[in-house]
Amino acid sequence: MAVPNPQDELTRLERLLAKGLPPVVLVTGPSDFFRAAAVDRLLTAVPPDAELRTVDAVEERAGGGGGGGGEDDDADDDGDEAVAEDGGAAALAACPELQDLRGGGLFARRAFVVVRRGTNWWKKHAVTLAGQVARIASGCGFVLEAAKLDKRKKLAAGLVKSLGESGNVFDFRDLYDLPYDRTRSPVEGELCKWVVARSTQLGVALRPDAAWLLIAQVGKGPAELVAELERLVDQFGADKKRPPLLPAALRGKVTCSFESTPFELADAVLGDDRRAAFRSVRAMFDRGVRGKDGKAMDPGGLLPFATSWLFQQLANTYEGRVLLDDGVAARDLAARLGVRQFQDRFVASVQRHALPKLRRGIMALHACQRASRLTAESPDVLLDRFLMQWFDGTPIPTAEEFDL
Repeated sequence: MAVPNPQDELTRLERLLAKGLPPVVLVTGPSDFFRAAAVDRLLTAVPPDAELRTVDAVEERAGGGGGGGGEDDDADDDGDEAVAEDGGAAALAACPELQDLRGGGLFARRAFVVVRRGTNWWKKHAVTLAGQVARIASGCGFVLEAAKLDKRKKLAAGLVKSLGESGNVFDFRDLYDLPYDRTRSPVEGELCKWVVARSTQLGVALRPDAAWLLIAQVGKGPAELVAELERLVDQFGADKKRPPLLPAALRGKVTCSFESTPFELADAVLGDDRRAAFRSVRAMFDRGVRGKDGKAMDPGGLLPFATSWLFQQLANTYEGRVLLDDGVAARDLAARLGVRQFQDRFVASVQRHALPKLRRGIMALHACQRASRLTAESPDVLLDRFLMQWFDGTPIPTAEEFDL
């Protein structure tokens, strides 16, 4: 069965909440934006006299007791069923948030538990949850939000199936940017229609072709698109009676938002493109960097990654310039230094930059790395300072200027 449009899933959730919160609700799917919107609606629906406990399980480890992962063999499932049947006292002790749902809490007779970013929580505690569903007291409830639900365990799969049959599982995929029939216009895709509807709600209605222009410049992320629509409200004012805006009205009004990587930053630095370099830093820290697996990189590793790659590229270019000044032919530089990809770009960088500038760039990069270890300044500020030292020649602090 195909996953429905995420906006339709939100509408279905609102209809469910109009009847009251059920004992267990699962919110899943790859769309962070729509999962967050669903949880917001669920939190609003929690009765004011209930005790609410919110758990951010992003650092929960997947291993251990009553999880939904592991080998899917009969002996393992038999053990899980035994845990579920006796109430799973030991497993429940490792998952104290579920104990709140038995009623008669310290401050209220009703309790609700909401687990955010709970992919690993589910892997670890799905079997325990399956054993506790029938024991949840009247008026209490549990909500789990997770990008993915591991269903390799029999009890985990059975719980998802039973909750799905009762309409308590909500799956939020990303909006399709193009219609299924590729011969049709992109303005007929789900994403463009959603932007048109959202712009109308905000009082800055767009025509479909203007909405597609917005998508083309800002990107496909719903959160970024909503933020851009809110900026348009600031510029045009909210007026639900105003005719939909044409693409021409958006010229010079729309922010160009995009993702970037340390590789693009290094290309901009060595290509002497000041604007692209600063824009790359801003994009990396505003929107994050994704790895080859498509997952967001830990923000704490972004500065080391960027400075390491920059140093490697600056050092290679420096060595190439030394060889060029010593009389090595430009056509032989890439082979001498083992550069196998983008050789023309590498040679152009070597020819563009003299040794003093490359030497100064390496010193500025060392100062940036030193400051990251010795000061509390933000990584993006440190990279911005490096760029000003590279492009504008601002002073580079020496080791003696740091408080060691």
